Amino acid sequence: MALLTNNGQVLTWAFQLDDSDGTYTEKIQMIEHSFSMTLPESIDFELIHPDHLALITLLTCHPFIGTELHLPWNVSKGFADAAKRVSSYNISFKDCNYPPYIPESNARPGLAFSGGADSTACLLTMPENSLSVFMDRPLRKKASMYNKSAAYATIEHAQEVGFEVLKISCDVEYMRSPLGFPTDLVPSIPLIAIASQQNIDSIAFGTVMESAYRIGHEKARDYASSHHYRLWGHFFAAVGLPLYLPVAGVSEVGTSKIVLESSFHRFTRSCIRGSWPQSCENCWKCFRKTMIDTKFMHQRIEEEYLLSGLKIREVQNKLKAWPISHENVLAWTLQGSYGRLAVLLGSRLEGTERDLSYLESYYPPSLDLLPPKYQVITKVKLQSFLPAMKPEYWALVNSHTMTNWLNSPKAKNAKDTFLFVLVNEFQVN
Repeated sequence: MALLTNNGQVLTWAFQLDDSDGTYTEKIQMIEHSFSMTLPESIDFELIHPDHLALITLLTCHPFIGTELHLPWNVSKGFADAAKRVSSYNISFKDCNYPPYIPESNARPGLAFSGGADSTACLLTMPENSLSVFMDRPLRKKASMYNKSAAYATIEHAQEVGFEVLKISCDVEYMRSPLGFPTDLVPSIPLIAIASQQNIDSIAFGTVMESAYRIGHEKARDYASSHHYRLWGHFFAAVGLPLYLPVAGVSEVGTSKIVLESSFHRFTRSCIRGSWPQSCENCWKCFRKTMIDTKFMHQRIEEEYLLSGLKIREVQNKLKAWPISHENVLAWTLQGSYGRLAVLLGSRLEGTERDLSYLESYYPPSLDLLPPKYQVITKVKLQSFLPAMKPEYWALVNSHTMTNWLNSPKAKNAKDTFLFVLVNEFQVN
């Protein structure tokens, strides 16, 4: 059961667990049974729509629910109907006759803003009156390597050039062990909390094509028919805040290009460990994102960069995976590069020998997933940065598979050769 209390502007969720609750997997568990959010002074707790409180509750405890989630307040029939789509547990309420949330005619979209490159690219393809909300995660000593300085720099620049951005403190990530968000859409919960009083009509995320359509993974998918979209897309729509994913049809390659061609390029860093303006240059995200930017600016990756990158423990662990995460992005960056390490890494990437120029365009069918109100403006803004993807490439987005490649002798030999070098030259265990 979920309980809500407020002390001034501090809103706290507390969960009472049954014996079947609290465990998602052997490694992922709920270790704290409450979290808090500090609302802006202008927000009245009593005016938050109960459907929005229910959605926040569901987003934060969904993986840890055993058989039932009880919400001891009234919700709308729309939310109650959406709850029936959850098959793994039951959701009950005090009642379900509360009036639904209906934004006013002059409503605007909201963005769950992280401050990284993908999120910034998303902002640049949305209407200028969009409200961005950054979940300001309070830092506990020795609990996280997270550094907010880069996000703060991006937020400050966004405000300077006219975007409205709010920072709202929320400690939800500490509920979970290991540290992290219970579900991928949790960064939107501060925005959801203030949506009814800010006249928000949709919730945007910087979700890119690699995540939505899973390109660069073993099997791509049609995101519109995915379990993720059918579950969460339906819930968000049911509470009057449909999902708005402007860059779901854009690769990491494309979002990097959007940022590089904007005034944000001097401020935005996807690294969440380094102290701005420096990146940590010691993580997988730095390795990958720097390669993208380098390819755009210099057309090839230098052997010295790969040599230094392969010494990073996190990079080593990611490159041992089969397939490598975001391998399409790595393959794109290495095309046209030469040198022993570039060839060695490229040889074990399925995309290296294919035409990957489509990653520098946007996937037009993704626009059908946007709220109709924003389809035209997002299309216009996308096309100011990227061309539309040619139809002959569309199948690479929604149905491509690399299974045959992964099972081929050529791929297995390339993997073995690469791992041999990691072990013998970089002392990887």
